[in-house]
Amino acid sequence: MPAIALVVEICTHPGQRNAFLARLRQHRENVRAHEPGCLGFEILLAEEQADTLVLYELYQDDDALRDHDAAPYFQAYREDTAPMIASRRRILCRPAND
Repeated sequence: MPAIALVVEICTHPGQRNAFLARLRQHRENVRAHEPGCLGFEILLAEEQADTLVLYELYQDDDALRDHDAAPYFQAYREDTAPMIASRRRILCRPAND
């Protein structure tokens, strides 16, 4: 079981979702190509909120998440998309291990 799940809710400015989604897909490809510690990266579109997307990312451990956050292509993605985003909420989750 992955040690870390990252859920990110992103609301784009009106009319920016398609441009943001295109850049996000490029970012996802970079992550898949360069981060073996990323076990999954899903982009979900909210059905009832046209400008809302949810990312569901799985990382094998804390080091993999730190590598992700430090990657130069992640920093470029954040800079490129900042003007498109109205809000972002990041939720770091760990297994309950019941």
